[in-house]
Amino acid sequence: MLAGICLAAASCWKEDIPEAGAGRHQVENLKAVPGDEEVLLTWNAAEGWNPTDYIITYTGPDGKQSINTGDKTEWTVSNLVNGTDYVFAVQAVYGKLISNGVEAKAKPSTSRFPVKVFDGVGTDATVDLAWEAPATTVLSYTLAWWPENDESARSEVSLEGSVTDYTVTGLENDTKYCFSIIANYAKGPAESKVIKVMPTMAIPYFLDSDNIAAGQPITFTFNMEGYPYATNIRWAFPDGSVKEGEVVKSSIFVPGTQKVVLTVNLKGKDKSWTIEVAVREYLIHFNEWDAASGTTNGFKGTCPVFSPDGKTVYNITFNKISGLYAFSTETGELKWKYIPAKATASYNPLTVNPVTGDIYYGTQTAGQFYAVTPEGTLKWQFTEAGSMQSTAPAVSADGSTVYVADKAGKLFALNASTGEKKWQAAFSGAAAGLIVKGGKVVVGAGKNLYFYNAADGSLRKSLAMTSSMVGITGFAVAADKKTVYLPVTNGLSSFDIDAETMIKDNFVFAGNNPYTPVVAPDGNVFVGCKDCWVYNVNKDLTAVNWSYQHVMASSTANAFNFSHPCVDSENRYYITSGQEGNVNYIFSKDGAVIDSWTYEAGDLNQKQMAGNNLLDGMFYSCFIGGGSANGYFSAKYVGGERADGWSTSGGDICGSNCIK
Repeated sequence: MLAGICLAAASCWKEDIPEAGAGRHQVENLKAVPGDEEVLLTWNAAEGWNPTDYIITYTGPDGKQSINTGDKTEWTVSNLVNGTDYVFAVQAVYGKLISNGVEAKAKPSTSRFPVKVFDGVGTDATVDLAWEAPATTVLSYTLAWWPENDESARSEVSLEGSVTDYTVTGLENDTKYCFSIIANYAKGPAESKVIKVMPTMAIPYFLDSDNIAAGQPITFTFNMEGYPYATNIRWAFPDGSVKEGEVVKSSIFVPGTQKVVLTVNLKGKDKSWTIEVAVREYLIHFNEWDAASGTTNGFKGTCPVFSPDGKTVYNITFNKISGLYAFSTETGELKWKYIPAKATASYNPLTVNPVTGDIYYGTQTAGQFYAVTPEGTLKWQFTEAGSMQSTAPAVSADGSTVYVADKAGKLFALNASTGEKKWQAAFSGAAAGLIVKGGKVVVGAGKNLYFYNAADGSLRKSLAMTSSMVGITGFAVAADKKTVYLPVTNGLSSFDIDAETMIKDNFVFAGNNPYTPVVAPDGNVFVGCKDCWVYNVNKDLTAVNWSYQHVMASSTANAFNFSHPCVDSENRYYITSGQEGNVNYIFSKDGAVIDSWTYEAGDLNQKQMAGNNLLDGMFYSCFIGGGSANGYFSAKYVGGERADGWSTSGGDICGSNCIK
């Protein structure tokens, strides 16, 4: 049978067509290996046979093609179309005879892979480009760029195949550019990869605050996203210290405009920026309170407390107008104030709901007990309580119930969402302390402790004490969460809130009333007294560990009345004296004065008759004012972390008066 094949173009035979026959051995082991626009064919002659020629035929988009290879058993078929299926047949030629064909299939595909990973970062008039090599066979790259809406302004550069990054400079900021990269191979270029990047004046650094209090830590963060190739990042501070790293934290202790120098290495060259930081002496030093005509306003009997997230500190003024004020603990700025339309003087420590963030407080006028939202709007008003010249409210652990004990001897449980009364109970005298634990509510008033069921207000038990509890003070709790301390006339007492029994009744050590105590992590109890002394007492209330006298020129009384001291995790104590101005003290656990300072030195009206609080190293103090000046509310960075557990005004930063 004749093969019936005319070889195409120059390879077409001019002689007679050989005769094909089954008696002639076919080729063996035919393989078709696809490449880029080509297929490599390899085969073997049958053992013992020596063909004089081979014929390759294949079918593609241009029809059937034929090639003779002579005696070669390997042949690359070129000029194929990538992505097309081809069928190849190889026949062995023996003189005038030809064997049957052996077939193989292959689909050629490109090896000119385009760049897939191509990124750019825009900085000041500059774009830093980087890409990954798509193959080892890349010979070069063609990089081009142009403004997005003007390709006629195209620029182009050729780069060697080993290059994988390039910086384009001299660009116009805030204009989006197109960047195209093409990988070039021996067989030609691959498809282009295009991205769009906008160069911009990059901010080299970020500060968590550029207006801080002296000593307050500030975090400096280098903008690695804006400068991805920066190395050797250094921050030089006014005190001569240098810190290295992308993120550093430091403190500046000198007030005024201070300069920090940031230096980085950008592609082998140092670049520096000067950062100006405004440093003020205090985070808060504010006294612009609403006041009644002809009077001043300030703080008495209260204590600053915090929002659940610690980002806001609250306090209420006492004289004539009881205004609630909210300050940022990050910037010291006044966030808002709430002044009730008919609010009169307040003598009541405030409390924050640790779940909802609502704020609760009352005034000296009956029927004026308020719930205010974290945004500074009235949520509800409760009108059945008497004068709140008494202890701070308390909140249940789940935030659902507010407990109020007033000066008239009434205890209320209120729905925290609506202000609706759940139940009411009675006790004798004005409430001096209020505390909640689980299903139990305890009120201290006069010489008695009253234990109530939180569910319905029924009285569980009452305990009689030798001495009266000091008014408008409150309780403090040991780390065991059951030993509760309270101030009584000239001393301290303690009881077991679980067992509902007295532990120590009337340990007398002071010459006048003590006020709210705090319990340190080491178990010792610290309290300031009206006799001008502070005392550190052992946890069993059997001995005074140490004491310190605040000396005043004209008086020996009232130095620490209504004081709420603080304690930190290292057993250091913080307290502010009243009368004849103020002195703020930090004591070591052994009673040594670590530091002391005075706000508004020389102004004897800036004296403390209220409390302090401590959070994130910031010490908050509030003053009564007088003469022609309102009292200040101040916050100074002192370091020290607030102790875990029971500290100033009620166990948590919210002053919830709840044992959790």
